[in-house]
Amino acid sequence: MEELFKLAIMGEPLWQHNGNGGMETLNGFQYLREFGSFDATMEQIMRMVEVGEPQCFLSSDCNCNFDQDVPSSFSKLNFEPLNIETSRETAFVEMNPMNIVQLLMDTKQWATTFYSIVSRTTLLGVILENVDGSYNGVLQVMSAEFHQRTPLIPARQCYFARYCKKHTNGTWGVVDVSLENLFPYPQVQFRRRPSGCVIQEVGNRGSKVTWIEHVEVDNRSLHPLFRPIVSSGFAFSAKRWIATINRHCQWLTTSTARTAPTTDGVLIPQEGRESLLKLAEKMTKNFFNNINSCSENVWSGLPQNFAAQDVRLRYGNILKVPGKPSGNIVIFTTSIQIPVPMEVLFDFLRHERTRNRWDLLSNQRHVRELVYVSNGENPKNRVSIMQVNSSPNKIEILYLQESYTDETGSYIVYAPMDIMAMSKILNGGNPKFVSILPSGFSIMPDKAPGQGDGAVGSILTLAFQSVDRLSNKEYMPQSTLKIIDAILSTTVASIKDAMLFGIR
Repeated sequence: MEELFKLAIMGEPLWQHNGNGGMETLNGFQYLREFGSFDATMEQIMRMVEVGEPQCFLSSDCNCNFDQDVPSSFSKLNFEPLNIETSRETAFVEMNPMNIVQLLMDTKQWATTFYSIVSRTTLLGVILENVDGSYNGVLQVMSAEFHQRTPLIPARQCYFARYCKKHTNGTWGVVDVSLENLFPYPQVQFRRRPSGCVIQEVGNRGSKVTWIEHVEVDNRSLHPLFRPIVSSGFAFSAKRWIATINRHCQWLTTSTARTAPTTDGVLIPQEGRESLLKLAEKMTKNFFNNINSCSENVWSGLPQNFAAQDVRLRYGNILKVPGKPSGNIVIFTTSIQIPVPMEVLFDFLRHERTRNRWDLLSNQRHVRELVYVSNGENPKNRVSIMQVNSSPNKIEILYLQESYTDETGSYIVYAPMDIMAMSKILNGGNPKFVSILPSGFSIMPDKAPGQGDGAVGSILTLAFQSVDRLSNKEYMPQSTLKIIDAILSTTVASIKDAMLFGIR
């Protein structure tokens, strides 16, 4: 906790801006000086590396026998193949400190709020409790997996202790630290060094939150497409955690708003708006759970003779709808790089005007955004009902769609809806009883802003679901594989044509 507070308040030279999307990252040498096992020998090692030229080291004889003269401080360093990622982000959050603390210390709330980052979280036990019922001084042991919205980035699993402390000025700290160092694990692929957030009250409603991510991770199995954005630290940065908690606050505000304008100025009843938002949240959570790389999701690939590349597929739960035969849900996904800015690709995929350019079911049909509910100040962040017509008076498909973007990434998630089911939702029906099969897109920058030469492009992950009554977990017929290949390759080709040759 002491380290977390120091990291939160210290500036240069400990923290530096290196162009990675405006992120602050730790200077490794300065970190060792402040927090590591540091002595005169380590000072010489650092000076040698910083200067970058041969220097006399440890003695006046530059040709000393290094095997015999390795200093004790140097030999204590751990040379496992783990990359170190660090980042710090400070932002205003429209939530008071106590609510943020509860959100972080309550495992269920934490997993619910950060479902786009966290999966399979478990509270293993509470070591220290506070007798007055508050979280001050509480120490608990947890496990979790941290993911991105693609199966091509391995999930990060760890056991860690989470400690909460209220300081004298009313500032709260919540810190995590991995426990793997305490046990003789044969191979550790991820550790959380002291990471977490410092929370200060600002006014009556808000908080100043300083979030710090400091981790060690083995990226050797990372897919080359995602290597630049992950190795820069941007993909799992503090900026992403802050963006997610701010999205949660926007969602709470939207859920309690009195009005919800549509494209025609119509107002949705409050009960209908709440049901619509809950259904959209259920849809988006299912989408993120379906496409990540957590240990529950077992992915396989397509045979090499198919057109679509880097495809991952797996089975979901069996779909059971009253009055209809049950079937296996097949989830399939691929990721591609497109050399256009993230916002251009996001606008193309979310907008009703261009949907019939990529959606096979909307091809040559008129698409209209019938109803929407804005989420936050950005008008592009919204929950929509899309109506697909084959003729002016014939509705063929209704889609529920959520689109959201911030500086760390974007997503468009949608699902076809039965007209009767949608009518019930808009009248306040319970979304728990609505079966929904989400598909959609996740967009990440292909590198951190300011990283390397050239403009920042996009990495697009496409993910679809279908119900297949011919296959099971042991066998998938060739016809199903061909359909998966056709859907992915055709959709990818349509999007690439529009992005690379212009939207006409």
